[in-house]
Order: sequence, then C-alpha cells, then structure tokens
Amino acid sequence: MTYISSSKVFAHLDRLAGWQRGEKPAPVTVEWDLSNRCVLGCQDCHFAHTHIKGPWASKLRVLPMAYESTGDLADIDLVQRVLPEMAKVGVKGIVWSGGGEPTTHPDLHHAAMAAYGVGLEQGMYTLGGTLNRGTAFLLSSLMTWIVVSLDCVDAETYAKEKGVPPERFDAACHAIRYLAEAKGAVIGVSFLLHGENYTGAWDMLALARELGATYTTFRPAIRVMPNRPNECIDDRKWIHQAPLMLEYLAREPDVEVDPARFAAYANWDGHGYTECHGPRLNTTITPDGRVWICPQRRGVTPIGDLRFQSFADIWSKHPGHYTVDEGCRVMCRLHGVNEQLAAIAAPRQHEAFL
Repeated sequence: MTYISSSKVFAHLDRLAGWQRGEKPAPVTVEWDLSNRCVLGCQDCHFAHTHIKGPWASKLRVLPMAYESTGDLADIDLVQRVLPEMAKVGVKGIVWSGGGEPTTHPDLHHAAMAAYGVGLEQGMYTLGGTLNRGTAFLLSSLMTWIVVSLDCVDAETYAKEKGVPPERFDAACHAIRYLAEAKGAVIGVSFLLHGENYTGAWDMLALARELGATYTTFRPAIRVMPNRPNECIDDRKWIHQAPLMLEYLAREPDVEVDPARFAAYANWDGHGYTECHGPRLNTTITPDGRVWICPQRRGVTPIGDLRFQSFADIWSKHPGHYTVDEGCRVMCRLHGVNEQLAAIAAPRQHEAFL
C-alpha cells in the first residue's frame, strides 16, 4: 500500500526548487486543529498536554518546555476566511487533526464544506466514536480519506488503554462501519503497536477488515516525555522479536506498515540530520489561530497568528527550516520527509555526471 509514504515529497519537487531559488512556495499540506477537547485519555497521546476538556484535562501532566496554551475551539469564521486564502496561494490539502479530537467541534461540517467549496482536498484523523451515521456519510462525501485511531481489538483493552467506559469501543466500531458504508472517502483504521499488544496484530487486521476499512495501518507507539521528547522512555526490545510478523503484514494488499520505521525506532540514536526542512511542505494551525513551525512543536515555536495576519503574510516570513534541538521528538511527524529531503540535498561527487 502507498497511501502513507514519505516518498510523496518527490511529487512536489517544484516547491523544493522554489525554496532553492529563494522563493517561498505555499506548503502542500496544512494540519488544522479545530479543537483541543477530547473524549478519550489514550495512554500514547502525544498531545495530551493540549487538552482542555476530557479525561486528560483532569490529570497531572508534564508540559513541553516553553509550552503555551493553544486554545479551545477554533473560530469557524476565521476558518472560513482563511481556507480560500490557502487555496489561492497553492495549498493542496487540509488535515483536520489534533491537538484534540476534530469531531468535538460543533462546526466541523461547516469547515469541511468550506474547504471542499474552494477545492482543497481533505483528510481527517479521528477517534471515530463521536460520529453518527449521518455525520459519517456527510464527512465521507467531502473528504479524500479518514483514518480512525482504534488501537485495540476489544472493549476491555480499549477501556484500559484509553481510560473510558468499554462502550466507547463499540461506538468507534460503529463509526468505522458507517464510514465504510458511505463509500466515499478512503477509510483507514490505525493501530499503535507496543510491547503489550504487538502479538495481536493479526487480530487487529481481522477486525478492521470485518468493519469494512479500506486499509489498516500499523505504527510503533512512540513513547517519550513531553519535556524530554528527544529521549525514548520505553523498552523497545519487542521490536526485535517482531520483524517477520511486520514483513508478513507488509505483504498484505490492504495493510500500511513500514518495517523500517519500527527498526528505526528500536535503534533510535538521533535524527541523523541537523536542519529540519519538512516545515516547508507542511504546517500546523491550532484552535487559537496561531501557525506553528511543525506539528510536533504546537504551543512552542509559533511563526504567526491568523487572527491578525493573513496566511500569505505569515508564510512570507517563514524561516524555511528549523535547527534540530532537544525539543524535537523521537521519530517526529516529519522525520520521514526530512530523511528524503536530506538525501536530496546531500552533496555528491561529480554531480555533473549521471
């Protein structure tokens, strides 16, 4: 499967060339957090510190260094004003993400219709369980893809890992069925694998297939402390026991899994590059309207504020890169993209001879 691949950067060489010429082409993708509310308390949530309502909001949480609150719910008027600006400057896709859970925003459908109306492709990461049949059918008709983060294969485990009543698992499964029945967007079901659950990966795949998903994706659960995101805090030995399983899963036509990603996490010893250029192609907006240098630095490294600036003005001041430091997370969101960009930019001997 190839829905999720860092090699997609090669489809946007024109933008990379523009940056090399000193221009500032628009990002390909914008990730927009409509909400910092969430009805789950997932044990492996990377952005639990952003939640202002939900299970995580009542817990003591370690905050990232220099973290500032990023708001509650996005102003739908601001969203509807900015989406045409983005389309005009060349943004291709919007991802409704988090932060919190996008479906907790009461005007998500208005945001999605506005994006659709100006020709932006859309994707969404969701827990799924807040969707009813009607909303699922509407969103599926407007979006290119929707990924439901399920992570567990039964209600008991779901309740334990996410800190909610077991019936929330059934709600998520119903939502996946509704989305699949809509036959609009490509529907993915996502599972984070870790030492306690990886042996159940085939059962997870069977469940996703039974629910009607287009594909199933498996990723390693990246475990770090928010204030020490460049350090792994879990025992990753289980990955060394799973290479054959991952290879066999990768051969399935409806599975997205990258065994090399798991191996890289198991053997993590740093990013392998000093300059992050992924933010040239991707940026993140939080509910308060601020724009951030990358998804992993929500609340830490802002580059502008849409409440007071246009998207074009903010992008015109974009630095173009960020120096990797102790605040950059292990296997960060744009790590695969950066590896590709680092390979493209690496100096080579006798470059004039192919």
